[in-house]
Amino acid sequence: MSDDPMAGSGGEAGQEEVSDTGLSAANSRFYRALESADLELMTALWSHGPETTCAHPGRPPLIGWTAIEASWRAIFAAGGNPQIILTEERVVRRGSLGWVTAAENMISDGHTGAATAINLFEHDGRHWRMVAHHAAPVLSVM
Repeated sequence: MSDDPMAGSGGEAGQEEVSDTGLSAANSRFYRALESADLELMTALWSHGPETTCAHPGRPPLIGWTAIEASWRAIFAAGGNPQIILTEERVVRRGSLGWVTAAENMISDGHTGAATAINLFEHDGRHWRMVAHHAAPVLSVM
């Protein structure tokens, strides 16, 4: 098994394909990092630019990698790693930009919840990097 957190990303020589498949693989790594509280994988996946944005469910948006990394550290330190089952997943790619929308169905410590998410990625020439994540809780269905 490789020590490279981006391993298994597709492409040659550690590069990911600029394709729907490569984008989908990056999105899968995001949820794998979240479920396993893997800060190294989460850090490798995200763009570290000042414009990077993250909005966790029910929280104000975070701008810039420093704030986003601090939020993941706190979330992972709190424990209770959720199992997340994605449904209604849709992958869209336009050149070096791509996004994935999905319903997140979460199970954690015997509790369940649901959110809708959009994950925005940009291909940096080697890898798909997350530049924005927004998840909003699903409160009820009318």
